[in-house]
Amino acid sequence: MSKKLASQAVDSLLQQLRAPSSTPSLHSTAGYTKVDKNKKKKNKTITKDRLPKTKTGLKKLKHELKYGHSQRRAREEQEAKENPLDKLRSQQEKEEALLEKNLEYFKVSARVSKKELDLRKKIMAMRKRKQDAAEGKVGKQPVDADESDGDSD
Repeated sequence: MSKKLASQAVDSLLQQLRAPSSTPSLHSTAGYTKVDKNKKKKNKTITKDRLPKTKTGLKKLKHELKYGHSQRRAREEQEAKENPLDKLRSQQEKEEALLEKNLEYFKVSARVSKKELDLRKKIMAMRKRKQDAAEGKVGKQPVDADESDGDSD
């Protein structure tokens, strides 16, 4: 059975199940129209699992996968011709430059303003006062039990 005939048969059976009052015969193609065919094509294209076409990303990627092997091979040959010591030196220079850049950024971003210094001093002074109060150095002194108030019994 061909694909077209099979789809016609399935469509006619489905139509019979949906609407039993208007029953076309099994061998007739009265229920099969071109509109149904167009709807089927639209449904198939919508439900296909594929990525949308784009001008930039996917086409470039496909082109690279298909034709990029020669460019990769040329790049690998050029890298093989390079002196490995020069390559190592250039890599170390790049890392050192990046480290210096990061240090400069850290120095600039970690600077403390005058306001922050004042706040830190105030906080340290408050903490010191609390510690002194807890130890009994400042403020009220605790009274020992054996001390008398001056009255004799």
